[in-house]
Amino acid sequence: MLKVKKTKIDINPKTKKRIEFYLDKTCKKYKLISGNLVKLSTTNLTYVEPHKAIFKDFMVLFFNYSDQVYINSLLYKIDMDDLYDYIKLKKYENDFDF
Repeated sequence: MLKVKKTKIDINPKTKKRIEFYLDKTCKKYKLISGNLVKLSTTNLTYVEPHKAIFKDFMVLFFNYSDQVYINSLLYKIDMDDLYDYIKLKKYENDFDF
């Protein structure tokens, strides 16, 4: 039987400070959740679950020591420097009814 063991990974203080800088500028409420190191027993497989910043209508995923962030999944990435502009655009996008 395969067992999953999760070990919490702390957010690097430098990365956390940088992320919070961009997120606090947006004036939107968010929640930071630390990622996990996921190990599968009886195998040599290990997975790093990313840290998350959860907003009301979307989620930002990020890893320690990385300059990219991912929006909602690992399929769409942007530079961390463009995060504020993305969230600002997302804010106006939600104001329109289509």
